[in-house]
Order: sequence, then structure tokens, then C-alpha cells
Amino acid sequence: MQTEVGKRFETVLYDVKGNVAVITLNRPKQLNAINEQLTYDVCDALDHAERDKDVKAVVLTGSNNNFSAGVDLKEAFGMPSPIGQEPSEVWREHLESLLRVSLKMWDLKKPVIAAVDGYALGGAADWVFAADLAIASNDAIIGEPEIRFGAAPPTLMMPWIVGMRKAKELLFTGDSVDAQEGYRIGIYNRVVSQEKLLNEAIDLGERMAKIPTSALKITKVTINKIYEMMNIKDALDFNLEAAISMFFLNPEKNVAEVGKTIRENGLRAFVDKANEGFNDKNKEE
Repeated sequence: MQTEVGKRFETVLYDVKGNVAVITLNRPKQLNAINEQLTYDVCDALDHAERDKDVKAVVLTGSNNNFSAGVDLKEAFGMPSPIGQEPSEVWREHLESLLRVSLKMWDLKKPVIAAVDGYALGGAADWVFAADLAIASNDAIIGEPEIRFGAAPPTLMMPWIVGMRKAKELLFTGDSVDAQEGYRIGIYNRVVSQEKLLNEAIDLGERMAKIPTSALKITKVTINKIYEMMNIKDALDFNLEAAISMFFLNPEKNVAEVGKTIRENGLRAFVDKANEGFNDKNKEE
């Protein structure tokens, strides 16, 4: 497929392949962790895709065999409070930026397909849940480990995707799931090999491109409206307030320990720690 070079961004790559825009999270040294600039760039890239009349579908993926390890906790735990601004308001702005991306995908008039390889954790998992469809590689690992260090998912999308019982199990334990389990519980539409992942997502987008644009848009809006009538957006707003409360009820010592671990050992070590037991559990199965 011919690739057109699109607009340049600081932390994402943007290409158009046929009728499909491919937005690639591109902070590979940080496992594509989500910092403030990345949220801005993803929103801008989605806007760019929506304005392009030749683009009929969007694929969101990550570089270097990882979707994203989630929020860049090194940045998040080091956020200064400007003079006169409460720490809770700084944290609110941080959570709102993550929610903004989820809602941008939700409200986009074109279908968004998440192509997930490697880690998709925390805030990044929420983005996968917010996409219209999701395809995983065999190596994908998705989860919301935040409760293990006293935090909450920034966007509580999981219950709407996997149902209440499974969501409670995963959110109460902080456990992650592999690609096949993710497929079984409804997170993914399909699972493919790593080398086929991006092409599979683009091919699915091209199939949608054959549908009349107005029909595709109306169908997405109509399906989403059903969930909005069940107050999904109100629920997401409520979760934002709950997440702020949980963070500031967390003992200061625990917060400091998380920050210290990331500074001393790096983000990858912290991600591995947050998913401790995941590989052992898979071996047992």
C-alpha cells in the first residue's frame, strides 16, 4: 500500500495508507508511556484524520512492539503545583487530558481501530477500550494495575467492554490478561501474529472504507448514543472525581515510594513490578 506522509507531531507518527490514517504512539524509549505532549498530539492527529475527507478509518497503535505502558508516572509523580494552584487541580488536569483522548475517539465520526502489541496498561488500556474495534497480537498484555499502588483507572471504560463481574475481578486485583483471554472476554475482535497486526488493522479499515461514509458515521453515532443513554459519559465524569479522591487519600509515603522506584529503577522496572505474578500465572495455566 502506498504511504502518504501526513502532518508531523512530536510524539506520534502519522501516516495515511490508502483510506486509513495510522497514528503511532512514538516514545519507544519510554515504552510509549503517555505524557502531556502525547495526549495533545493524539488529539491533534485524530482531528487531522477527521478533517481529511480521504480518510475513512483510523488505526491507533504503538511503536517498537508496544502499544503503551500507560501514564508516564515519572512525569505524573513529578508534576509541580504552580503557585496558587492546589495539587488536586494539577492532578485533575492530568486525568482530564487522558479522558479527553478517550472521548475524542468516542466522538470521532470515523471508526477507530486499536492495534495492540506488547503492553497496553492503565491509561493506555482505557484508550484501547475507547476505540470502536481492537485487534491484538499474540504478545499483547492489557490491564489496569493502578490499584496496586493506590490509584484508580483514569477513564473507567472497562466495565462497559467486559461486563461488571470481569471488570471487578480485574480492577480489584490489578491483574492483566494476555491476548487470548482478552479476546475471550470481549476486549479484542481478533488476535493475530505480531507480524500481521498492522496490516490486519489497516485491511479492516479498508473494508469499512467501502461502506458509504454517511452510513458508517450514523451507525457509529447511533450505537454510541445507546451507551450515552445509559449514562456512560456521566459515569466517566464521576470516575474522574473518584480517581482524584483515591489518589489524595493514598498515604503520602506510598506515593513517594512509587516516585522513588521509578526514578531509581526506571519505568520498565516499575511496569514489570506492577505486573508481578502475571507471567507466573500464565505458566501455571
